[in-house]
Amino acid sequence: MNNFIICRHCKSSMEGLEYERKLDTDGIAQSNSLSKKISHRVDSSTVIYSSPFVRAMQSLEPLVKYNSSIRIFPHDALKEINIGKSPDLTKHEIIKKMWNNGNFKVQNGESQVECYLRLQPFLEKVFLEFKDQNKNIILVTHGNLIGIILKYFFKLDFNFESWKKISMPDMYILDFDKNKNATGFQRDVANIDKLFYVE
Repeated sequence: MNNFIICRHCKSSMEGLEYERKLDTDGIAQSNSLSKKISHRVDSSTVIYSSPFVRAMQSLEPLVKYNSSIRIFPHDALKEINIGKSPDLTKHEIIKKMWNNGNFKVQNGESQVECYLRLQPFLEKVFLEFKDQNKNIILVTHGNLIGIILKYFFKLDFNFESWKKISMPDMYILDFDKNKNATGFQRDVANIDKLFYVE
């Protein structure tokens, strides 16, 4: 059976606009080791979709160098959820409330349910490529999006405690039954150089 893999981007510089931030020195090392790790799971049928943010697009660039038949396609659906800002809650507190209540949001933010509804048509299209066209699918996205995809689209158990364990980068390999219904996932970050956890 082909692979369906979801990755979190590698570590980036904190300078510049959110969507323009490039991988820093650690992020480049991460990118090389992550790409090497994934390389044995890909073939000419592999399609990579990425958040259009620069740090996400760069995260698997070495993999394309290993296999010139693979391309990385940016897609706006894979941008991180807009959690907004609150004068009363830290970013971490907002995210915890969002994981406890899918409809929770602060001013100028979006809820997990709203995020999923904008993401759903893209995921349905991509899953058909995996299910009916037998393509290897790799998604490169952001921390919250990984959990939202696993929880809402694949109906798998993922909560705030799961979110706190996400590293930068990270890799989730989905498990399916013979009918390609998702049954679970394997988180695999072994042998990724300079793995980073946000405190």
